[in-house]
Amino acid sequence: MDKELKEAIAALVTDKGNRESLAQMFVEWLEPGHITVDFVSLLLDARSLKEGDSLVKKLRKGIKVYTLVPGSIHLKSEITVYERANYILDGLDVGVTYNEWEMNAGDLGTVEDIRGEMLAKLKDTFQQKVFTALTSIWTAVNTPNNYVEAGGPITATLLKNAIDYINQTTSGVKAVVGARSALTPITQFGGFWNDGGTVGGTGMWSGLDPQLQEIMQTAWLGKWYGAPIVAVNQIYDNFEDYNAFIPEDKILVIGEKVGEFITYGDVNYKEYSDPRPTPPQWFMEFYQRFGIMIWKADGIYVIGGIS
Repeated sequence: MDKELKEAIAALVTDKGNRESLAQMFVEWLEPGHITVDFVSLLLDARSLKEGDSLVKKLRKGIKVYTLVPGSIHLKSEITVYERANYILDGLDVGVTYNEWEMNAGDLGTVEDIRGEMLAKLKDTFQQKVFTALTSIWTAVNTPNNYVEAGGPITATLLKNAIDYINQTTSGVKAVVGARSALTPITQFGGFWNDGGTVGGTGMWSGLDPQLQEIMQTAWLGKWYGAPIVAVNQIYDNFEDYNAFIPEDKILVIGEKVGEFITYGDVNYKEYSDPRPTPPQWFMEFYQRFGIMIWKADGIYVIGGIS
């Protein structure tokens, strides 16, 4: 570091206000990224329940339509209600602590910065848990129909077969979701169409100008074979441990109305100082309960082994 820069930083840190500004500047540079696409609502129906709301999913059956026969007394259907399933709540908690000397010195940034980072990480973890849970429903062991091992990059054949299967088992594909690195090969084959013919053993491929133009301008393709493509930019917990949040070896093809994600109650918040140690220790904590229910697992297709 140049001598002039060292002297400038030394002059800054002699003043408390400048120390806080300098610390905040460094924190902004080194803050990890966060998931920018709220993809939970793109995968499942999502609701926010209040504490005390019903956690039971009920199924109503028995409403039937009969052929009209003039002059007859038509049959009536008896409505029955079944309690199909109930949510098993889980919860997430994020908390931090440091002594008040560090807090007053501004070495860790402002309280508002830390609060915002904690809430962002809480949201990231919700999305990570949903994606991990959905991609773990099917494996090569428990189903031959809803799972395929790619053993390499995603191909047009694998993705087409997955979309076809979900279109048959649900009312349609809601989204194809995965880490951007896993979905990027779609831009290689997504701008072309094959008419099924062969010349010398290869398909008759033709470029689709609108899709090729979209790929060239945005480096991405928003839809392929009638299915929306949702790419999640990978994020990491921090620059020290560098643990990825989103699995990069799986792609999820999910149909309409296969399940639901709920949050139960508000995000709870605690902030306090423990005066017993010297200097006092400061604490801040957020926690919230949530639940996931899948009632049509056959509407989920997992492409694993992506590399």
